[in-house]
Order: sequence, then C-alpha cells, then structure tokens
Amino acid sequence: AAPKSPAPPTDLWQRIRQQLTWQSIHNQQVGKARDAYLRQPNYLSVVAGRAEFYLHHIVTEVERRGLPIELALLPMVESTMNPFATSSEQAAGLWQIMPATGRHLGLRQDWWYDGRRDLRDSTRAALDYLEAQHASFDGDWMLALAAYNAGKGRVLRAQKKNRQRGKPTDYWSLDLPRETRKYVPRLIALAQIIAFPETFGIA
Repeated sequence: AAPKSPAPPTDLWQRIRQQLTWQSIHNQQVGKARDAYLRQPNYLSVVAGRAEFYLHHIVTEVERRGLPIELALLPMVESTMNPFATSSEQAAGLWQIMPATGRHLGLRQDWWYDGRRDLRDSTRAALDYLEAQHASFDGDWMLALAAYNAGKGRVLRAQKKNRQRGKPTDYWSLDLPRETRKYVPRLIALAQIIAFPETFGIA
C-alpha cells in the first residue's frame, strides 16, 4: 500500500507543526528556555494573538525559499511579534534589525518610513541575511542564528579561539555573549512547545 500522506493542516499552527524538525534537539539550555516559557503561559497567548497579523506571510516566505520552518518563529524570540519593538541598541521591527544592517540589506530608513518595521520588506531582508549567514557557516543553522544575533565576526572569533584550544567549534561549544547563548535555545524551545502543545498543557 502507498504511504498515507499527512492530512492537510487545519490551521497555521498545524501547518508549522507538520514541518518542524528541530524539536528533537535536547540539552540543558533548551530545557531551561522551555521552562522559562512555560512559567509565563500568558506570554504565549499574547504572542499567538499578535502572530495572527504577521505569521501567515512569514511562514509562506520561509516555505517559498525552502528554509527550516523554525525560522518563521524567530520574530517571537526577537520582538514577541511586535513590529513596533525597538531595543536599547536601536534594533527595530519584528526581526529586530540594526540600522546599519538594514541599510546593508537595502531597507529604506528615513523620517517617513522604516523598512525594518514593514512586514514584507523586513521579512525579505531578514531571510536574505539568514541565508547569507547560513552560507558563511557551511550550512550550519545554529551558527547562522548565532551570527544573526551577535554578528558574524563575533562567532568567527569564538570559533578561532576554540580551534586554538583544540575545542569543538559548533554553536553549543562556543563562548558567546550571554544573550546569544540563550537565543538559539529559546527558538528550539518554542519549536518544542508548538510541536507538542498537549504535552506541555498549552492551548
């Protein structure tokens, strides 16, 4: 008998769930990040509410490029899905793009308009940037995400330091800024919660 194809998704979360693959990554950092999310369950409902406006477009773009669906969840980690979010470092929008990075990626930023806050423009630029980092780090998404967060130079320096000490150069082995060390586990933890909501008692 031919293998049964999965049933068509009933909603966008189901559509994401059917494509997730990183939820099987388990370690202490991911466990801590997951516990932190589960301690504030209304955070997830607030973010899911905001996601109704933006997530469909982001998922469609990630699928169109054939990228891991987990990348569509990144704005939840970056900005809690708030296009008006601005960090103390002046990163802005759903994808928290820095002004200089935005200019480098061709996003217009002036008195009237900031492409970093525009759903379509910022998603295109962020995914372009992630793809470029992915190519720089030989197809390693964990390192690409670390570079998205901390900058490519910082990740390369951490790798060089480890190499000189005979240590592994994967994301989990690098001495990166605290924020970057928490960044990738947060994304994986979100993927786990979305993959198995009943297990974690989340609607």
